[in-house]
Amino acid sequence: MALEAVARPNAGGRFFAVAAVPLLFVVSGLAIRYAAFASVSAEPGFAAYAQALCRWDCAWYVGISENGYERFPVPNQSNVGRWGFFPLYPMLVAAIRSVFPFPTIVVASITSIACSYAACLVAWPLLEKNMRAYALYCAFLLSGPFSFHFTTFLTEPLFVLLTSCVFLALKRSSYLAAALSSALLSATRLVGVLVVFATVIQMFGEYRAKGGSALSFPRWLLGRPDLLVAIVVSPAGLFAYILFLYLTVGDGFAFLHVQRAFGRVAGNPLAFIWDGLSAVPTTGWLPTAPQWSALAALIGLALSAVLAVRRQYGAALFCACCIILPLITNLASMVRYVVGLAPLTMLLAMLLSASKLTCLAALGLFLSACYFMTAAWIGGYLALV
Repeated sequence: MALEAVARPNAGGRFFAVAAVPLLFVVSGLAIRYAAFASVSAEPGFAAYAQALCRWDCAWYVGISENGYERFPVPNQSNVGRWGFFPLYPMLVAAIRSVFPFPTIVVASITSIACSYAACLVAWPLLEKNMRAYALYCAFLLSGPFSFHFTTFLTEPLFVLLTSCVFLALKRSSYLAAALSSALLSATRLVGVLVVFATVIQMFGEYRAKGGSALSFPRWLLGRPDLLVAIVVSPAGLFAYILFLYLTVGDGFAFLHVQRAFGRVAGNPLAFIWDGLSAVPTTGWLPTAPQWSALAALIGLALSAVLAVRRQYGAALFCACCIILPLITNLASMVRYVVGLAPLTMLLAMLLSASKLTCLAALGLFLSACYFMTAAWIGGYLALV
């Protein structure tokens, strides 16, 4: 609340507040997560802390950053290839590590924090410069219950940053900037390619606002080479990765075919949700990991519907598709996928900031949950994978 008051008098004060709020939560998040780490480990130091937070998919990204993608088969190694993990973020970490000679996980952790900090700055105009919502959003990313996802070697920090860049560019009708961000997003995670639909929806909305009819939109679009280029460029990152896999592995779609090795086989999303909700705990009262995953998917889809009600159709479609596409295979990593969708977490921050009371309550919940959820992550709690 004090920062909100400081931000009002002049532009300089507002700039300071906008930069200072996420920095404050960078520090508090590090302190809380390190306290959780220290409670379960006797080894001190940032390197040990960073290594302890490197769980599950993090190890795959470390391997890609250090050794690249293997060619199948690889003697004396796993027959599960790294191809399902997209290359942009490991490449970025490898480039930074070539300049700063520190362990990969240390470089990646610092880079992830920097990406999450930058994502907060980009979110400021997307949150309509609402200081309470901005503070909550920064707290969620950097000091919240899932902040370890955004501060270790996972793709979520870069994915959130690039997603925010796309929607900020669309908000300003900067279609070339949106296309470039979309291309990078499609090289970060497979579902990133779906953001091109948000770009087309934004173009359609602007065309309709100028009095154009829906039937004449395709013809109008074909007469705008600049917009067509923006659409074509958007999936360039995915196409580049397909070409790379074809030339090195011999299978341009190895990132899809390898999913069977991770137990991901296409099925009925509704059946997966029902099975998850039905996996009741045999002891205790805490929901099981499948129940948490199913609830996360339902909450994510509900928030996507709220975005649609608010006429944010592009963001709603993008988020719904990013949930449904992995849900076609199973519930694995569903919690991480949902909390990594920037439009949903921004919407949540806006809703919780409606009053000072709910804002303070949510902020307290975020900070207190950070400790326990970090300890659960380090302990290998499956719902957080």
